[in-house]
Amino acid sequence: MRLFDKKRNKIKKWSAISTLCLLLWGCQSDKSDNDQLKLAAIDEGNRITALAQKALGGQLKRALSEGGVPQAVQFCNLAAYPIVDTLTTGFEVTMKRTSSKLRNPKNAPGEQEKQLLLSYNRMLAGDDPLKPNVIMLNSDQMLFVKPILLDNPLCLNCHGQVETEITKENYAVIKALYPQDQAIDFKLGDLRGIWSITFKQKDLEDFLKSNY
Repeated sequence: MRLFDKKRNKIKKWSAISTLCLLLWGCQSDKSDNDQLKLAAIDEGNRITALAQKALGGQLKRALSEGGVPQAVQFCNLAAYPIVDTLTTGFEVTMKRTSSKLRNPKNAPGEQEKQLLLSYNRMLAGDDPLKPNVIMLNSDQMLFVKPILLDNPLCLNCHGQVETEITKENYAVIKALYPQDQAIDFKLGDLRGIWSITFKQKDLEDFLKSNY
């Protein structure tokens, strides 16, 4: 009887160990899959934001050269989002630029984006490098965010200090289009905002299957 009990206990022990190993392997496998999805989201998020930035930047420079700040502000008000919406990204994404100091209230950050903006500002204050980030929103969606630094002196013509970088006349144009404007008093190197792209997780999974 004792010999039978010993064998039964031994079987239970190995069964428990096997179950634990399977659970650990499953957790590691899930973690590896999530890591791959996040890397894909970062790669594709960087690619898409580069496309958007190139398209917007080129048009904005043209507007500035043709009509100065008033025409550039008109461009941002009327044409910026239609240009972004027509980009061929290869994914069905939701994309926007948002900030803690808004010019267009339609670009207001969600709760998750507010926290990320606060985090990026703290990192900038501590001289920590700002990098793109990916967050799992739920089982179906992943959020890619990328900091937007104000690194071009031309941007101060619309986002600097009034009567220093922004003339009274130009700010009158800005206020006429954006009565609730908060997007001033920036300095070079400040965090202007973030790119925010929401991916469907299934799209990223299909992308990985077809490319790797």
